[in-house]
Amino acid sequence: MAEAPTPPPADTGLPPPVIVRPRRMRLSLVWIVPVLALFVGALMIVRTLMQAGPEITITFNSADGLEPGRTELRFKEVVVGQVSKVVLSPDRQRVIVTAKLDKSAESLTVDDTQFWVVRPRVGTAGVSGLSTLFSGAYIGVDAGASQESRRKFTGLEAPPFVQRGEPGRSFVLAASDLGSLEVGSPVYYKRIRVGRVVGYTLDAGGDALAVRVFIEAPHERLVREQSRFWNASGVDVSLNANGLAVNTESLASLVAGGLAFATPSEFADSGPAADGQRFVLFRDRQAALAPPDGAPMRVRMVFEQSVRGLTIGAPVELLGIELGSVRAVTLQPDRGGGHYPAEVVAEVFPSRLGAMRAAFNNGTKAAARPDAAFMKRLVEQGLRAQVRTGNLLTGQNYVALEFMPKAAKATLDERAAVPTIPSVPSAFSDLQPQVAEIVARISKIRFDEIGANLNTTLRNASAATGDLQETLKSAGAASRALQEALASANDAIKQLSPEAQRTLGDLRATLQSAQGTLGSLERNLAQPDAPLMRNANDTITEIQRAARALRQLSDYLQQHPESLLRGKPPDPDVNR
Repeated sequence: MAEAPTPPPADTGLPPPVIVRPRRMRLSLVWIVPVLALFVGALMIVRTLMQAGPEITITFNSADGLEPGRTELRFKEVVVGQVSKVVLSPDRQRVIVTAKLDKSAESLTVDDTQFWVVRPRVGTAGVSGLSTLFSGAYIGVDAGASQESRRKFTGLEAPPFVQRGEPGRSFVLAASDLGSLEVGSPVYYKRIRVGRVVGYTLDAGGDALAVRVFIEAPHERLVREQSRFWNASGVDVSLNANGLAVNTESLASLVAGGLAFATPSEFADSGPAADGQRFVLFRDRQAALAPPDGAPMRVRMVFEQSVRGLTIGAPVELLGIELGSVRAVTLQPDRGGGHYPAEVVAEVFPSRLGAMRAAFNNGTKAAARPDAAFMKRLVEQGLRAQVRTGNLLTGQNYVALEFMPKAAKATLDERAAVPTIPSVPSAFSDLQPQVAEIVARISKIRFDEIGANLNTTLRNASAATGDLQETLKSAGAASRALQEALASANDAIKQLSPEAQRTLGDLRATLQSAQGTLGSLERNLAQPDAPLMRNANDTITEIQRAARALRQLSDYLQQHPESLLRGKPPDPDVNR
């Protein structure tokens, strides 16, 4: 509809008005500031969103030491993020930690990245995380190598013992028993700590144990292809036929257990072991560094004597070389007369004889069972088994394989599953009946009657000495009577003729000589140290000593009959 024409204005003498219509879309300058602020804010938001890293969640058993807004995430001690929230899981069994990573740490969000809480830890493997006493706990990060991205992780409750990129090599040890080993136990080389145990697992059947060790750089080159590992945990104390042996690696191995390794000198030129190579974990150093044993061979021996002191594990030696060990000791059925022989089953390694066995194999045709044929040849040459005492202190015995030229001819059935090696009695078992016979004969000696007879002899000798003294006293009295008779004779001689005086003079000289002899005898008897009395006293004293020694010998032989063979041990030195 068209507008109606505007009527002309009345003539008022004024100029007609000019109508100016305002522009409705005109922007005032006042809005420039808020618009500019909005633009800058939007630009900052976009920049922040572009620089912000990913957000991840980590599940832990406990939130001990974790604080939102303060706990950091560190990779190689570089801060790569921060915890933003900590909440309980829906089942209230775990805690869920939400963390924001930096944009530069986005590559850490892969499938095999590991997270754990770093806090002070004290254990047998050592002390770690002491720096968190001042800075507080933080979440450690070990970057993964996977190409698959991930945002939800399950945290570790303990730090990994080997982080990716750590210089060194890992090896696997096949063991039958873990002993006192645990994760973190040290590994030694010549008593120097060069690595640690980082884990262990059982196989599906549970019969074998795989222990994983990590040797730190630059010591990983010490592990050669022919190196030997053994368990060096605690103190190894063994008391056997070889005596007392004590061995330990270090004080730390007493607490946390430990392993050790070395390379035999004949394999020193072998190449370095590859990462992940498998080795056998031996029970001790002696077993680890022993020459290769080869295939074991079971043999049996039957002894017609007591085998007390022969235990499982006792060595079996051939001419002083340890050939194997005892595996079982049992009694056989009665063969009549209440006699039960002892059967000893042993495991021997003929390969330990080295050149001796090699010479036999080179000089004979190949046999189905070369070790059995080798043992058969030795038996035919006089090889016999004998139980011997290995240690007088402990009473431990061992089995000695010796060549007996005078032994009865015998052979070995090489086709038997467990061949039998002929045996001979031990030398000590032959001596026992002889010792018993000697002791029986000694016990038949009537030492009491001998002592009683010696006492009677001593009393008779003492009585004879008294009679002798009485006789000598009588002789003294006779000497004095002769002196008086001589005096009277002298008076009578003066009244006789010359011829009678000469005759009486001769008689007087004879009587004076007898008087001198009797006087000398009397003087000897009157003196305690006179030769006659001294000889008589010495004779009586020696007889008493002989009787006393005979009684002591009788008592000692009743208490120690074995001294007839071994002799009396020397008396201890009191000056030491």
